[in-house]
Amino acid sequence: MEFGYWNIRGLGAPFRMIFAYKEIKYEDKQYATFDSWFKGRKPAILEMTPLANLPYLVDGERCICQTNAIFLYLGEKLGLNGQTEAQKLRTSELLCEIYDVRNGMIDLSYPSHQVCRSEEEYRAKAESIVGALPFGKFEAMLALEDNASGGKWFVLEEGPGVADFHIWEMLDQHRVLAERIGSPTSLDKFPRCKAFHEAFRALPTLQQYFASDAYALEINYKPAGAYFL
Repeated sequence: MEFGYWNIRGLGAPFRMIFAYKEIKYEDKQYATFDSWFKGRKPAILEMTPLANLPYLVDGERCICQTNAIFLYLGEKLGLNGQTEAQKLRTSELLCEIYDVRNGMIDLSYPSHQVCRSEEEYRAKAESIVGALPFGKFEAMLALEDNASGGKWFVLEEGPGVADFHIWEMLDQHRVLAERIGSPTSLDKFPRCKAFHEAFRALPTLQQYFASDAYALEINYKPAGAYFL
């Protein structure tokens, strides 16, 4: 398999963690410049699908674009979406919900979104986000009586499902944001999410990823003017 994304964590990190967790061999194509993507690999991807975009996944003759489509494809392929209709539905719901959280981080980080038009506005917005982290719904999801793992994971009983990887990445990005602005990390307000973050971070097959250059990548794309890197 070939996975393509910018050379940042961004939307790429959850997928790189999925491959590491399942010990899947793949080619991690990281694009450092606009030209390396738009004039490099994108024309060939366009021959496979008119939806060519980053991230993308090439698996044999199949090319999948759009983030949640890739998550669900890998979830089915690797057994990480759940076994029942209810589990698969919850996976889809969580993927959509955490993408809303990501969109808030993107609005904060990139001046082109016209939410933070200066460093001063970025700082004020970052302090506001860190002071009221957007994880209340996820805390409640871990507390549901029908949670298969008793609240350790979001969907599956024995370990993380595909949605858990994106949720963990966003928890971690908010942790890093708090550190960058010198604010105390406030996951203590969400004890179930905090325990999930710690349990996920300790998964044995992910330790190589956490020690790798991929985890050390900047979170957002500097050439696009991101405030939060």
